[in-house]
Amino acid sequence: MTLKDMIAEEELARLQQDLHDTFGLNADIMDAEGRRLLGNTWGNQLCRAIRDDAKGFGAICAPAGQMFTQLMKKGEPFAEYCDGGMLRVSVPVVVKGEVVGAVGGCGVVPDDEEVDEFTIGMMSDLDEEAIAEKAKTVTAVSEAKVAEIQQYITDRLESLLK
Repeated sequence: MTLKDMIAEEELARLQQDLHDTFGLNADIMDAEGRRLLGNTWGNQLCRAIRDDAKGFGAICAPAGQMFTQLMKKGEPFAEYCDGGMLRVSVPVVVKGEVVGAVGGCGVVPDDEEVDEFTIGMMSDLDEEAIAEKAKTVTAVSEAKVAEIQQYITDRLESLLK
Protein backbone atom coordinates (compact mmCIF):
# COMPACT_ATOMS: atom_id res chain seq x y z
CA MET A 1 0.00 0.00 0.00
CA THR A 2 1.28 3.46 -0.89
CA LEU A 3 0.54 6.92 0.41
CA LYS A 4 -1.30 7.74 -2.82
CA ASP A 5 -3.52 4.69 -2.25
CA MET A 6 -4.60 6.12 1.11
CA ILE A 7 -4.85 9.84 0.37
CA ALA A 8 -6.06 11.34 -2.90
CA GLU A 9 -3.30 13.01 -4.90
CA GLU A 10 -5.26 16.28 -4.89
CA GLU A 11 -5.31 16.26 -1.07
CA LEU A 12 -1.58 15.52 -0.92
CA ALA A 13 -0.92 18.37 -3.35
CA ARG A 14 -3.05 20.71 -1.23
CA LEU A 15 -1.16 19.68 1.93
CA GLN A 16 2.19 20.22 0.21
CA GLN A 17 1.17 23.68 -1.01
CA ASP A 18 -0.24 24.59 2.41
CA LEU A 19 3.08 23.68 4.07
CA HIS A 20 4.91 25.82 1.55
CA ASP A 21 2.56 28.78 1.90
CA THR A 22 2.20 28.63 5.69
CA PHE A 23 5.74 27.82 6.79
CA GLY A 24 8.03 28.77 3.89
CA LEU A 25 9.24 25.21 3.36
CA ASN A 26 10.54 23.50 0.26
CA ALA A 27 7.58 21.26 0.99
CA ASP A 28 7.34 17.73 -0.29
CA ILE A 29 5.48 14.46 0.00
CA MET A 30 7.71 11.38 -0.08
CA ASP A 31 7.01 7.72 -0.74
CA ALA A 32 8.42 4.95 1.48
CA GLU A 33 11.68 4.98 -0.49
CA GLY A 34 12.22 8.73 -0.07
CA ARG A 35 11.19 9.72 -3.61
CA ARG A 36 9.15 12.87 -4.12
CA LEU A 37 5.60 12.12 -5.19
CA LEU A 38 4.56 15.57 -6.37
CA GLY A 39 7.63 17.59 -7.35
CA ASN A 40 9.07 20.63 -5.60
CA THR A 41 7.74 23.77 -4.01
CA TRP A 42 10.61 26.18 -3.47
CA GLY A 43 10.53 28.03 -0.16
CA ASN A 44 13.72 29.94 -0.89
CA GLN A 45 16.04 30.84 -3.75
CA LEU A 46 19.15 29.29 -2.19
CA CYS A 47 17.93 25.70 -2.15
CA ARG A 48 16.77 25.94 -5.74
CA ALA A 49 20.19 27.27 -6.78
CA ILE A 50 21.96 24.46 -4.91
CA ARG A 51 19.64 21.88 -6.45
CA ASP A 52 20.20 23.29 -9.96
CA ASP A 53 23.98 23.21 -9.48
CA ALA A 54 25.31 19.73 -10.33
CA LYS A 55 28.14 19.89 -7.78
CA GLY A 56 25.87 21.35 -5.07
CA PHE A 57 23.17 18.78 -5.70
CA GLY A 58 25.65 15.92 -5.54
CA ALA A 59 27.44 17.20 -2.45
CA ILE A 60 24.57 18.64 -0.40
CA CYS A 61 21.11 17.56 -1.58
CA ALA A 62 21.75 13.93 -2.53
CA PRO A 63 23.54 12.91 0.71
CA ALA A 64 20.96 14.80 2.78
CA GLY A 65 18.16 12.99 0.95
CA GLN A 66 19.76 9.64 1.73
CA MET A 67 20.15 10.53 5.40
CA PHE A 68 16.59 11.84 5.62
CA THR A 69 15.27 8.65 4.03
CA GLN A 70 17.01 6.59 6.72
CA LEU A 71 15.54 8.82 9.45
CA MET A 72 12.09 8.57 7.86
CA LYS A 73 12.23 4.78 8.00
CA LYS A 74 12.52 4.98 11.81
CA GLY A 75 8.91 6.21 11.82
CA GLU A 76 9.35 9.16 14.18
CA PRO A 77 9.04 12.88 13.41
CA PHE A 78 12.42 14.56 13.03
CA ALA A 79 14.22 17.79 12.26
CA GLU A 80 17.70 17.31 10.83
CA TYR A 81 20.35 19.45 9.17
CA CYS A 82 21.74 19.30 5.66
CA ASP A 83 25.37 20.29 5.05
CA GLY A 84 24.19 23.77 4.08
CA GLY A 85 23.06 24.38 7.66
CA MET A 86 19.36 24.22 6.87
CA LEU A 87 16.73 21.94 8.38
CA ARG A 88 14.43 19.26 7.05
CA VAL A 89 11.30 18.98 9.18
CA SER A 90 9.45 15.75 8.57
CA VAL A 91 6.69 13.49 9.83
CA PRO A 92 6.75 9.90 8.59
CA VAL A 93 3.38 8.39 7.71
CA VAL A 94 3.05 5.10 9.58
CA VAL A 95 0.09 2.83 8.90
CA LYS A 96 -0.26 -0.48 10.77
CA GLY A 97 3.38 -0.29 11.79
CA GLU A 98 4.66 0.30 8.25
CA VAL A 99 6.23 3.56 7.04
CA VAL A 100 4.45 4.38 3.78
CA GLY A 101 5.93 7.82 3.23
CA ALA A 102 6.58 11.17 4.84
CA VAL A 103 5.33 14.73 4.73
CA GLY A 104 7.47 17.75 5.44
CA GLY A 105 10.01 19.98 3.88
CA CYS A 106 13.39 21.57 4.11
CA GLY A 107 15.11 24.87 3.50
CA VAL A 108 14.58 26.68 6.80
CA VAL A 109 17.26 27.65 9.29
CA PRO A 110 17.08 27.72 13.10
CA ASP A 111 16.57 31.29 14.26
CA ASP A 112 19.67 31.15 16.44
CA GLU A 113 21.92 29.94 13.60
CA GLU A 114 22.82 30.88 10.04
CA VAL A 115 22.94 29.20 6.69
CA ASP A 116 26.45 27.77 6.25
CA GLU A 117 27.45 29.93 3.30
CA PHE A 118 31.10 28.86 3.48
CA THR A 119 30.30 25.15 3.22
CA ILE A 120 27.80 25.76 0.43
CA GLY A 121 30.52 27.63 -1.45
CA MET A 122 33.00 24.80 -0.97
CA MET A 123 30.49 22.12 -1.97
CA SER A 124 29.01 23.86 -5.01
CA ASP A 125 29.97 25.94 -8.02
CA LEU A 126 27.89 28.88 -6.75
CA ASP A 127 29.73 32.14 -6.21
CA GLU A 128 30.01 33.79 -2.81
CA GLU A 129 27.87 36.80 -3.69
CA ALA A 130 25.04 34.68 -5.11
CA ILE A 131 25.05 32.47 -2.02
CA ALA A 132 24.95 35.47 0.33
CA GLU A 133 22.11 37.10 -1.61
CA LYS A 134 20.04 33.93 -1.86
CA ALA A 135 20.65 33.06 1.82
CA LYS A 136 18.57 36.14 2.67
CA THR A 137 15.51 34.31 1.29
CA VAL A 138 15.78 31.43 3.80
CA THR A 139 13.14 31.52 6.54
CA ALA A 140 14.36 31.40 10.16
CA VAL A 141 12.37 29.19 12.54
CA SER A 142 12.39 28.69 16.30
CA GLU A 143 12.30 25.30 18.00
CA ALA A 144 8.67 26.05 18.84
CA LYS A 145 7.94 26.68 15.14
CA VAL A 146 9.54 23.33 14.21
CA ALA A 147 7.27 21.61 16.75
CA GLU A 148 4.30 23.56 15.35
CA ILE A 149 5.11 22.41 11.81
CA GLN A 150 5.32 18.79 12.94
CA GLN A 151 2.04 19.06 14.83
CA TYR A 152 0.36 20.72 11.86
CA ILE A 153 1.47 17.85 9.61
CA THR A 154 0.40 15.24 12.16
CA ASP A 155 -3.05 16.81 12.55
CA ARG A 156 -3.56 17.12 8.80
CA LEU A 157 -2.48 13.52 8.21
CA GLU A 158 -4.80 12.27 10.93
CA SER A 159 -7.74 14.04 9.30
CA LEU A 160 -6.81 12.80 5.81
CA LEU A 161 -6.31 9.19 6.89
CA LYS A 162 -9.74 8.86 8.59
